[in-house]
Amino acid sequence: MKALLNTLLIVLLGLTACTKVMDGSSTSTNTGTTTGKANIRFYNVMDYGNVNVALNGADQGDVAIYYSTAYKQVAAGSRSIKVTFSGNTIVDANADLLSDKYYSCFIYRVGFNWRISIVTDDLTTPATGKAGVRVLDFRTQAYFNYVNVRVISVGLDQLDYTNRNFLDHLSYDTYTTFKQVAAGTYNINVFNDATNLSKKTGVTLGSGKIYSVLLVTPADLTAADALYNISLDFSTLK
Repeated sequence: MKALLNTLLIVLLGLTACTKVMDGSSTSTNTGTTTGKANIRFYNVMDYGNVNVALNGADQGDVAIYYSTAYKQVAAGSRSIKVTFSGNTIVDANADLLSDKYYSCFIYRVGFNWRISIVTDDLTTPATGKAGVRVLDFRTQAYFNYVNVRVISVGLDQLDYTNRNFLDHLSYDTYTTFKQVAAGTYNINVFNDATNLSKKTGVTLGSGKIYSVLLVTPADLTAADALYNISLDFSTLK
């Protein structure tokens, strides 16, 4: 009996030695290793002027109108994001950022209230000959109108988004994912049942590249006028 117990003890110790604790925040679950860093970039989707961003107390500089910074690396965890405009603090918030993940932080305003919207960026390289595309709606001045968006290259590929609305990615996280289309030259059309609202032609989607198409509207227009003044801002993530 004593010999049997010793044998079982040796087996259990061997199994314990082979067990690796995995960090749930890691994207490399086969090794359990992480960088301990998150990556975030900042995008100003308003046309009021430059805003300044501090990430966890470190000044990241100004972010111009309809402009995205490069990815900034920061220790993973709960991190502070402070945004100022014309010397006044307009956003002071915390965000939970996971190790080895990439994020886009969009800075926008509704009425007199400035806010941020943080979405996850999956930078997995698309299949050979493919590009990744997503559409995000930041039409702050036409938020109550639904629109359709078509990304099309005749004879090549077509991607349709129906009934898109302001900040709808907060309700449907599938809108933050990138859909793959054949690489090539595309037109992007925004329309509703009544009319064509906006168009961008000759957009090149490169093989292995990833893009965000942002719907934005001028801040100084009424909601009725803004619907017919939708701009398509095009951002390359990779």
